[in-house]
Amino acid sequence: MTQPPTTANAARTGAFVVRKARELDKALALAEPRVLAKGDPEAVHDLRVALRRLRTLLKLARRIFGTFHTDAVRQAFRDLQASTGDLRDEEALHETLDVLALDHAPVAAWRGRRNARDARLRRGLIARLRRGELTAARGLLDALLTLPVRPRRDAPLTKFARDVVQKARRGVEARRDTPPDDVVGLHDLRIAYKKLRYAVEIFAEALPADLAAMAEPAARFQKRLGEIHDIDVAKVAIARARGLTSDARGHVISALDVARAKKLSKYVAEMKPPVDEAAGTPQETARRALPSANSSRGR
Repeated sequence: MTQPPTTANAARTGAFVVRKARELDKALALAEPRVLAKGDPEAVHDLRVALRRLRTLLKLARRIFGTFHTDAVRQAFRDLQASTGDLRDEEALHETLDVLALDHAPVAAWRGRRNARDARLRRGLIARLRRGELTAARGLLDALLTLPVRPRRDAPLTKFARDVVQKARRGVEARRDTPPDDVVGLHDLRIAYKKLRYAVEIFAEALPADLAAMAEPAARFQKRLGEIHDIDVAKVAIARARGLTSDARGHVISALDVARAKKLSKYVAEMKPPVDEAAGTPQETARRALPSANSSRGR
């Protein structure tokens, strides 16, 4: 197994986590005024990504800083992350329906009414920022990162990083037999892929090549399952939609079923390693370490 650089071998996890958390805190500081200015379409996305990565990093670092204090800081960021997540879900719904390109007046009218929810969620997020919720949470983060790490809690970075990634990989492997019609199971598998991706991306510089190479396939499979999940969520929204006739509802759900079948087929195909890929490369080793598509074929 290829070893990380010597400097990484000598590093400690505490100092590494502090540096990464400071980088993500800076990303939050840069994203907030862009969200408040309202003119940047990528601002909410960048804020959401920074919040997710920071909370993921802190969760992984519980044993370094202690569960009580770390969870208190994560809790301070929770409601803001939920607000950005609700916005993402609304955006995903409209994007999913856009792809269908349905020329149906009742559906168009319902979508117009649904736009009000998007505007309301954006106002709610901006109100939270203006109340200083992000500033307060960042203050707690700064206090946590300023505290010295107890030597008995610290750990060699390379060992810590490998343990985190191997645990995340086992989470993916535990869900490898999820059938394609199991909506909840595929959602859980997507989350498992996301945890693996974030773990690898956060600790990439401290990982051997075969583990670091898992980031790309994990991100790709997370994306494919995310597309399927967005369709499943859209189906629920349409089934609950008021103001749609049964004919209109059935028309949209049928189109979503067709789109889901295509997305699922693409996901299954991409789970198969290319036949001409060189065995033994870090990428192929990483691919073999991830679950196969056997569970999705013929079920």
